[in-house]
Order: sequence, then C-alpha cells, then structure tokens
Amino acid sequence: MTIQVGYLQHGEATGPFRTETVQVKQDVWPNADKWLAFYEGKWRRVKVQVKRTCITCYGENITIQIEGV
Repeated sequence: MTIQVGYLQHGEATGPFRTETVQVKQDVWPNADKWLAFYEGKWRRVKVQVKRTCITCYGENITIQIEGV
C-alpha cells in the first residue's frame, strides 16, 4: 500500500476556500478502487462520485483531489 498526497478543499466553490494536504492510500484488498484519506486522526473513506470526490466528516462533505489520479 503506497501513501499518496490528497488535497481537501474546505468551503464553497463560489466563495473562498482553504486547501489542506492529507495522506491518501488505496485499499488493494478486497476492492482495488477503494480510497482512504487520513483526516483528524483516522482513515476516512473517499466517496468517488460522477461530479465530485469527497470524504464525509461530522455530516459535512469535503471535496478531495488526489494527486496523480
């Protein structure tokens, strides 16, 4: 399992937002398309959707960009 870099984008697209660097890893067993992001002390599942890739933390969806993917 290789650790990569991801960028969380806090805030709305129409307003100012803050970017935060986090560690990201791809879970290769049993499902190769599952990504995890380390945020606030734990690994969180990355939801890959048609128009957005995000994690959910405390009920808020936070957009994430994964470097090289």
